[in-house]
Amino acid sequence: MPSPLASGIDISQFNGNVDIAALRDKVDFIIIRCGYGDDYPSQDDTQYRANVRKCLDNGIPFGVYLYSYARNPTMASSEARHTLRLLEGLTPLYGVWYDLEDSTLPTGQALIDNCLTYCSALRQAGYYCGLYASLSWMRTRLNSPRLAHLDRWVAQWGPDLNWPDAGLWQYSDRGIINGRVFDMNRAFRDYPAIIGKGEWTDMTKEQVRELAREEAQRAVRENESRYRTIGDVPGWARQQVEEVYRRLELTGSGTGGEDNTQIDASPTYVRVLVVLHRLMEALGPEAFMRALEKEPEQDAGNS
Repeated sequence: MPSPLASGIDISQFNGNVDIAALRDKVDFIIIRCGYGDDYPSQDDTQYRANVRKCLDNGIPFGVYLYSYARNPTMASSEARHTLRLLEGLTPLYGVWYDLEDSTLPTGQALIDNCLTYCSALRQAGYYCGLYASLSWMRTRLNSPRLAHLDRWVAQWGPDLNWPDAGLWQYSDRGIINGRVFDMNRAFRDYPAIIGKGEWTDMTKEQVRELAREEAQRAVRENESRYRTIGDVPGWARQQVEEVYRRLELTGSGTGGEDNTQIDASPTYVRVLVVLHRLMEALGPEAFMRALEKEPEQDAGNS
């Protein structure tokens, strides 16, 4: 484990009125919750603006995090707008972090899509953005090549950190400073230098390749069964698909008419069926069926 470059705390309205001036010689940075969920002023953290002002007044670098409740990319976009509204005119030198821990959050690719939606919006607006979660979430729900380019703030309470490339480590929720309890953090990157110089926007070639590979595989998976039934096929191809299925007696599932026949077709498969229909029309249905049934001629050179 590398040596930390700085030590700090994270705070929210649940810490009450924090005497940040008294922390000036105790911490190197503070990460402040700006709010939670969708972009409603009622969901701003009630101490956020006061905490930011105290950090600015006392020369303490700060970062910002938002607690997520997003169940889909639309909600994640709203959470990004929420954060951007509260960041206006500010430069958080310890980054912006997407807090992922709520039990209502989705699983699988839905959660990955939320992360990319939120972080892309923040990055496009010029902010350094990463993910906060427990070690177990990092290893399972957030362990995707699609997120490889995003920094991690890992919560693992105890003496050791088992995520080797973490930028921030929340190592305790029981730190005592000036008689008060705080979440304790260590930074392994010089965030003020990185963010201040803007040296964070480029992904490595390996990360670009892996992200492109994963996105391509996802696109293939999503397109393989785009048209679940004949009724889902675009209008320009539906009649031809119905005719080919009927003539070739292709099997499908579903009831209630041909439109409900389940085909689980990709766009490529639909185009193939349209081509078959054109051949059927050119040859005539009977000749077309005979052509399909005809055994291929054996190459004389291989007899």
